[in-house]
Amino acid sequence: TIYHNLQYQRLVWFHNRKYTRDARGRERHGAAEFISRRLPHYVVLGLVFGVWYQVPRQYVNHAADPEAFVTQLASGFLWGYAFVHYYLDSKIWRVRRDPTLGKALQMS
Repeated sequence: TIYHNLQYQRLVWFHNRKYTRDARGRERHGAAEFISRRLPHYVVLGLVFGVWYQVPRQYVNHAADPEAFVTQLASGFLWGYAFVHYYLDSKIWRVRRDPTLGKALQMS
C-alpha cells in the first residue's frame, strides 16, 4: 500500500543516512550512498525512475487512451519510488556481506 511504501521509504532513507556518512560507507555502498546523502537527491531520483518507467509507456499508449494520461503519469510517479525502494533494498539487506546485519536479524 502507499502508506507502507511511504513509511518504508523513510526507514530506508534514515538507515542509509546513518550508515553511509563516512568515506568507508561511500566506498562500500556507491550509488546508494549518493541517493541517501541528501533528501533532494532521494526525491529527484524517485522522479527520474518514475519518468524512466512511465514516459515510454505514455508515448506508446497515448493514442490508445489520451484521457488516462494524468492517471498513468501519477502511477509512474509512485512506481518511481517503488523502484528506489527495490534498489536500496538490494544494497541494505546483504546479510552475507554484513555479518552484523545477519546477527541483528538472528539469521545465524
